[in-house]
Amino acid sequence: MRTFNMGRVPPITFGAGRLRKVPGLVAGLGGGPALIVADAVLAEIGVTDRLSKALTAKGIAHDIAADIAGEPKEPLIDALRARARDLGAGVVIAIGGGAAMDAAKLVAAIARSDTPTDAFALAATPLPKNGIPAIAIPTTAGTGSEVTRTSIVSTEDGLKNWYYGEDLAFAQAVLDPDLTVTLPPNLTAWTGIDAVAHALEGSTARATSPAGLLFGLEALRILSDALPRVVADGSDIELRGRVLWASMVAGLALHNCNTHMGHNISHALGSLARIHHGLATGLALDVALPWLVARPEGHAHYALAAEALGGPAEAEALPELFANFMRACAIPAELPHVCAGVTPDALAAEMKNEANHSISQNAACPIGPDDLDELAARMMRLPLAAAA
Repeated sequence: MRTFNMGRVPPITFGAGRLRKVPGLVAGLGGGPALIVADAVLAEIGVTDRLSKALTAKGIAHDIAADIAGEPKEPLIDALRARARDLGAGVVIAIGGGAAMDAAKLVAAIARSDTPTDAFALAATPLPKNGIPAIAIPTTAGTGSEVTRTSIVSTEDGLKNWYYGEDLAFAQAVLDPDLTVTLPPNLTAWTGIDAVAHALEGSTARATSPAGLLFGLEALRILSDALPRVVADGSDIELRGRVLWASMVAGLALHNCNTHMGHNISHALGSLARIHHGLATGLALDVALPWLVARPEGHAHYALAAEALGGPAEAEALPELFANFMRACAIPAELPHVCAGVTPDALAAEMKNEANHSISQNAACPIGPDDLDELAARMMRLPLAAAA
């Protein structure tokens, strides 16, 4: 009998309009002041004002740092840590997509430490034990960051680093599908495909477990039906809720069993070009799955994933099922034009660097340097989309 661990899940409140519960959650964690780490666009469209008014009505002091535009970098984390200390923050609230949540959970974990942010990268230094409690309010359905113990933050030069530890876990998560309704179809598809990738990779990884299968396959079953429909009609609040829930469940598959080749390739490509993470991950799986299922290892789990996506329980069916699913979500098999200057050699080099190589080793089959070269070449053989 194999052994495995199952990570803890933060308390979750789910449903339309649950944003109103946030002041009570803040009080339950000891009260403010609250530092709100938000996507910049949410300030522009008034979502942060809704949260601010709710907190003000309950007498909770707060400061809004709507500074997240794209994936966060270490200098921003340093600035937000200083802001939390100056505020005397008793809680950090993340509202936004994965970037806002990844930034906020890291800020909350290390705000009271004098150790530089980059010292914690790749788990080189243990996270401090005196962090600030944090609340996650996702406004996209894809990253599952609200239930994971990982943050992805780039160096100043754009190299993606991961930060890991139980002390990165949120104390509370609020899943309110009302906050996802304004997400346009392309971002609905791209963030949703990231959730699909977490579910598929978590349930087919070398490190998968009963927890990875439980969460990953359930998320695939929900998303295989709901995601293409919500891309076509984003106004359907019931579908938005199903996709938001499935994103969280997929995050639990990631939380327990981690990812493999889709994320190895997408993290590497994201270090070289400003491509959306979910789009990059979906395209990476489109390329990698035929290569993976051609190896004998992992076929039982690939077959289960194929069945969860609505096909026959056959490993060989998975690549075509996934490709068809991508097309059903209006994601063509082409790289955005921002990737025009990326070479296969450059991509392979990033796939082999310290931050990304360990991700590849979670694939069911052995992955060596030559395999990474081949997969990088396959990725960069995708056609380029027309320039915007």
